Amino acid sequence: MKKDFGTLPYSSIKIGDKFLVISNFGQWCSLSESELQDLKRHDVKKGSALFGKLKDNGLIIDKENVINVINDYKNLNRFLLQGPSLHIVVPTLRCNHECVYCHAKTPGKKNVDMNEKTAIKVLDFVFKTECPAVTIEFQGGEPLLNWKVLSFIVKEARMLNEKYEKKDLRITLVTNLTLMNEKKLDFLVKNNVSICTSLDGPENVHNMNRKYLGGGSTYKDVVKWIKRISEEYKKRGSDMKLYALSTITRFSLPYWKEIVDEYVKWDFDVIHLKFLNQLGAAIRNWDKISYSPQEFIDFWKKSIDYIINLNWKGVSISERVATVMLTKIIEKKDPGFTELMSPCGAGRTQLMYNYNGDIYTCDEGRMLDNNMFKLGNVNKDEYKSIIRSDGLISICYASVLNNYCECPYRPYCGTCPVMNYVEQGSVIPKITDTMRCKIYKSQFTYLFNRILENSEDLRIFKRWLNERENKTKAP
Repeated sequence: MKKDFGTLPYSSIKIGDKFLVISNFGQWCSLSESELQDLKRHDVKKGSALFGKLKDNGLIIDKENVINVINDYKNLNRFLLQGPSLHIVVPTLRCNHECVYCHAKTPGKKNVDMNEKTAIKVLDFVFKTECPAVTIEFQGGEPLLNWKVLSFIVKEARMLNEKYEKKDLRITLVTNLTLMNEKKLDFLVKNNVSICTSLDGPENVHNMNRKYLGGGSTYKDVVKWIKRISEEYKKRGSDMKLYALSTITRFSLPYWKEIVDEYVKWDFDVIHLKFLNQLGAAIRNWDKISYSPQEFIDFWKKSIDYIINLNWKGVSISERVATVMLTKIIEKKDPGFTELMSPCGAGRTQLMYNYNGDIYTCDEGRMLDNNMFKLGNVNKDEYKSIIRSDGLISICYASVLNNYCECPYRPYCGTCPVMNYVEQGSVIPKITDTMRCKIYKSQFTYLFNRILENSEDLRIFKRWLNERENKTKAP
């Protein structure tokens, strides 16, 4: 008798005493060893308890649930259907800091500021994107060192969008805060520019990682402005929030509790625990600041355990990468995190514009000492020629995980051609040897284990997702 249902292709991994089965399209469920053996033998009878479990979780499809499975897969991969939404702009390579892990290349010449002519060309590229939602993100160097052009781009982008484009335009500034003043803050708040900074932990950790150019501690100046900006948002009744990330070095590893506590202290409800990239100025300090993937994972797990315990005590805080992964796992949605896309977001969901108009696939792509990830220049090239270029297509192909990965977490994961090239000298890597693969795989396993072992943890995770969704909808 012909079956009126089908089983999606899947992979499995043992977690604890259970087997996690994940379809190639992102559906998953937990099975006992005997249930997994029945599935492998195609011995799943319609109407059985196992059939019901697999169908309810989308691993078996029939005419009743096939549309839901298709929609989940479409939502999980919706990034494939849009043009570049994130546009990273570097107003200057200059910086007043000398951080031990800085990814940017040290400027070798004086003229490293963007001018207004190039800024206009950059905006021309930005508004040619097919994507209805656009984010302009200022990176550096320290963007506040070229305030003239930064403020010019903000005003010009708002004007162009209001007059012609009508996109969902968001503008964000990544800054070390130490060059902030009241006039700049007033402008940023009035123009709805969100602010993200770096806070690496308590004073001793932060000052070890992030020093002023030529020496000197930065912590007190940073937290002064963290406090001041938060006060100003509350004073104006703004829905905006200050964001921060913590880059983890070898110095940071013993301080997982203190780093989280520092974020709670300053009323942050999200912390991003970011592992190192061997790029730019970080290369010369690599032997002093780096760690193994396992050392980072040990740190990250302790941090997440502590964050979950804080949640049980009524403290509202989540970790960004965990929330991104959980959005994929639980909600079957793409949260727009370019590092966890296949193909990755380089050149497709994001473009990066250097101070001189050079266009790169991503921020990491501009950090190399060659032009492998350079796509062109806004002063010479057209948008369509960049988006359809052979170079961009090649980078996209190199970041499709299906080309060289059989991991069960493949439907949720991604890879970085830039870091693959840095680590192995090729954009087509032996993926399981890369630092990212080892870290991401351990993070996914940890999260699934928490979900499978404790249903109460799942309640916390779902709250994180609801809070993230509310922030995404905020202006």
